[in-house]
Amino acid sequence: MTTASTRNWYANGSVAVLGTGFSLPGPPVGNEQLFDLVAPFAPGLSSRAISATARRLAIETRHISRAFRARVEAPEPGARNPELAANAIRIALDEAGLTVGDLGYLIGHTATPAQPLPSNIALVADELDYAGPHLELRQACTGFANALVIAFGLLTPAGARPVAIVGSETGSLFFDPARAATDRDQRVSLVQMGDGAAAIVLAPSDQGPHRLRAGWFGSIGLGKSPGLEMRTGGSDCAASASWPLRFSHDYGRIAETGAGLFEEGLAAAACQGVTPGTVDWIIPHQANGRIGVQLAAHFDIPLNKIFVNARQIGNTGSAAIWLALSQLRARGLPSGTRVLTLGAEATKYMHGGFLYEHG
Repeated sequence: MTTASTRNWYANGSVAVLGTGFSLPGPPVGNEQLFDLVAPFAPGLSSRAISATARRLAIETRHISRAFRARVEAPEPGARNPELAANAIRIALDEAGLTVGDLGYLIGHTATPAQPLPSNIALVADELDYAGPHLELRQACTGFANALVIAFGLLTPAGARPVAIVGSETGSLFFDPARAATDRDQRVSLVQMGDGAAAIVLAPSDQGPHRLRAGWFGSIGLGKSPGLEMRTGGSDCAASASWPLRFSHDYGRIAETGAGLFEEGLAAAACQGVTPGTVDWIIPHQANGRIGVQLAAHFDIPLNKIFVNARQIGNTGSAAIWLALSQLRARGLPSGTRVLTLGAEATKYMHGGFLYEHG
């Protein structure tokens, strides 16, 4: 019989957290301002439709990489996916007291790369002037979990050098305002998603007081059609012949599997001795601003233990878990604080997470 303990991959041991950081493009954009930006290129789109979607998702502001000067456009200077990712890594390295040259490996994950090839992380390496090895996962909201599984292995040998992981998204470049009035996917993407990047620098466990452990990755998507998919493009190619670029959602299937993904995640954590009652904070996948209320009600978890930032920055996809952890750490956590992350992704119904222990 297949159980949670056998169908997931678990990362053994622990690694030290040396630093975290994030980068958001431009100032926050509210819902009314967003409509004003989009309206000239979105005939028939009503502010009521945008407001209704925003209320349902409980998203008030987000950061975006484009200026909406045209229906189709490239990102603003400094707001390309690789630029945001590189800046997040620099901030994490600064907290760690390290330089780019100290890194032994660089791992990136994104669903909205600047271009299909070369990889987005290769362009990040150029931005950083980093000459070492790197790899990329084409994965969104659970890319962090697979990246972490890889990092655990890289950091096992004695004398292993630090590893940086960065998640980054610039999904606003995939939004076509001309379709917003008639295409629900476009309206949801516009309101729900936010651009940004977030990074973490890890090292062998004896190199710092803060730890990650009990990491895992799993999937319940075998044989299921995707809940979210995108078939073409790259965000720097938005103004080229590959347009239109778009995400396609199967909202019914996403709704059907949402609770199940979190149930799988909690089961995987429990297999490693971690339960909601043994932690101080829970960081869920930042799907929307209501996710904390939904999670608390479904699993009978105190709402004040759940950290949600989607209301202020939207769903930042690949960046979401690292970004939430970075913001939570910036609050100045007391020594001994334990944080459980529960990542989930609707593309093929994947889940993953870890326990963070603040030393």
